Amino acid sequence: MSDDIVEFNWQKPILCTEGTELFPKDTFNRARYASFLHNYLASNAIDGGYVLNLNAKWGSGKTYFINRWIESIKESHPVVYIDAWKQDYSDDPMLTVISSLINALSEQLPPDNKAVLNIAKKSARFIKAAAPALLKGLVKKTTGLNLDDVSIEGEDKITPEHANDSKGSSDIFGESAAAIAQCLVKDHNDKLKSVEYLRSEIKELITAVIAHKNGALKTPAFIFIDELDRCRPSYAVEMLEVVKHFFELDNIAFVVATDTEQLQHTVKAVYGEGFDAQTYLGRFFRRRYSLTELSRYEFVGRIAESKVTYNPLWKEYIPRLDEIDDFTRVVSIVADRFRLSLRETEQLVDKFLAVLSNTTKTLNPYLLLILFVLRDKHYSLYEEWMETANKEHNFGQSAARIVYMVDAFPISIETLVQGFLPREATTKSSIDLSNRWYVILNDMNKICSEWSLNGKSFFADGLKKERQRATARNVQFSVHYKEALLELTAQKQDYRNWVELAVSFDE
Repeated sequence: MSDDIVEFNWQKPILCTEGTELFPKDTFNRARYASFLHNYLASNAIDGGYVLNLNAKWGSGKTYFINRWIESIKESHPVVYIDAWKQDYSDDPMLTVISSLINALSEQLPPDNKAVLNIAKKSARFIKAAAPALLKGLVKKTTGLNLDDVSIEGEDKITPEHANDSKGSSDIFGESAAAIAQCLVKDHNDKLKSVEYLRSEIKELITAVIAHKNGALKTPAFIFIDELDRCRPSYAVEMLEVVKHFFELDNIAFVVATDTEQLQHTVKAVYGEGFDAQTYLGRFFRRRYSLTELSRYEFVGRIAESKVTYNPLWKEYIPRLDEIDDFTRVVSIVADRFRLSLRETEQLVDKFLAVLSNTTKTLNPYLLLILFVLRDKHYSLYEEWMETANKEHNFGQSAARIVYMVDAFPISIETLVQGFLPREATTKSSIDLSNRWYVILNDMNKICSEWSLNGKSFFADGLKKERQRATARNVQFSVHYKEALLELTAQKQDYRNWVELAVSFDE
């Protein structure tokens, strides 16, 4: 392998000096994408620089990806990280980019370094030229007028807001208007000059940083801009303009990490819903590179690793959650079946955990998760289940109103000791008891609604007799499953309370 080709290895976590975990290990094999992009940019940013759009949906781990990438190259390349969202309080994205570049690169040089002193001087000149408040002060000093008191009436006619009709006042203002125009032109030219100075000085600063490190660093410099799609629409658009028009410099690679679909909505918020945002964004980026989206199982698993503490009570649920992986499985199955986005899936995890941490009752995890989804997406079905008093009510007809197919929810059992698990049947001796979601609603409506006196005992006796008459093993276990559901302590009113309490986090 050539010395210029790098291959990142993220299979081990990175720890802080205190021993805490700074970055977890790369469980989704993202390192190969970073290696590919790094080598590509290193060879393509030499002439004219490079601006790459790193596209990843929310929850796909783009912030981890670019920060782990930074950690891997900070000892071999000048690196700058800009969290655009944290700085969108600023009215000037140009200042955000410049200050971030100067601060990050200057930290790698002694304070008395000539390049640091030069760019500090030039940046001060730029800030003076760019600051609107200073422009107002210059106009006030030159003309005696406050720009806030000036209005434009008709074509090419400038008047003071509070001007009177006297001829002397009009003459004085006519002279002032010419002075204002001169100030504005001078201000514009000063900005252009300052930008050119800074472009040159930034290249010099990068060269100085590399020289100071005695060959440990090499070009290109990598500048990462994150969270742009979360910024104010006008700020996000102006940031792209700044990067494209002022900072496409030799040996500088910009990586702008966004949810590009969301960024297109941001652009349309500025230019109108009918605006071709996709073509517009194409002007700013040489190429777009999309990270593969995590599966919901991978996504929930990542959350479970950091947030979930296993509770042995979960083994008493039906289907039972024998381990953390079963928690991951039931949530991701429900999220998959109902086509939830990763953001919606994260909210589902939060609501599920909120309930599990607030009850000692035993429950059906599939039912609770389905009810959460119905409450958010199909409220009439949710209300129908909650309000139905008829134990024999069939929800199949109502379920047919959902326009997409909702696949079955896996449940399997091999022995009664092992119990009913939310997994596919994987062996010849395993019995598949998978159910459609409306069948789960049917069964649980009958089982956890309020029973009449002796009604529950009568129903349990009927199940016992049905099981004793059955000769097929799958029929026996199907009845066993209903008997196990009957032993759960959560009632319909409990599910109502849990859902209504947990969804309030989102309202």
